[in-house]
Amino acid sequence: MTELIKKAVECVREIDKIGSKEKKDKYLSTVKGLGSMIIQNGLYGTILFLKVKARNEPINNELIKHLDTLIEIQTGEKNFSEKVINGTAEQNSKYFKIQYAALEGVKWLRRYADIYLGGEEDDSTNS
Repeated sequence: MTELIKKAVECVREIDKIGSKEKKDKYLSTVKGLGSMIIQNGLYGTILFLKVKARNEPINNELIKHLDTLIEIQTGEKNFSEKVINGTAEQNSKYFKIQYAALEGVKWLRRYADIYLGGEEDDSTNS
């Protein structure tokens, strides 16, 4: 778990260092809704949605990379989003483990995005 947390911090700090205020705000708002999006649409649907949105909001490509990294740390599955985008990812029992890993990673991204990118201090929806 410690490796996951360290990588989540690293991902968010990368956005903090290189991103404009607009990119930071977009990353923060997207990360805040990402857990719900994964639960509602599944990880496949969420990755595809982010990829489509990345045409106009390139910060979503960074978020997809961050998800891939956090999924790999927990499951050993490399480039999962690429497999989804190319239609080669299988939806089997391992998918649920990968989806759970994504949710766990998003939890940490959100926590650290709130800290580093200026989330609301009184946001009671942090979980």
